[in-house]
Amino acid sequence: MDWDAARAHCKEKNWKWTLDLIEKYQKEMQELKNENVKLKRQLVLRSQLNK
Repeated sequence: MDWDAARAHCKEKNWKWTLDLIEKYQKEMQELKNENVKLKRQLVLRSQLNK
């Protein structure tokens, strides 16, 4: 998602509540990406140990 474009649009419309949602969901998406990377690393390590 293009967070900057969404943020700019909401600022233009003066939608404070939407800006708050964007912040919340942007943080949530980053946390999910970080968790995904962590899980992928664990899978790689497990596959290497099982060889």
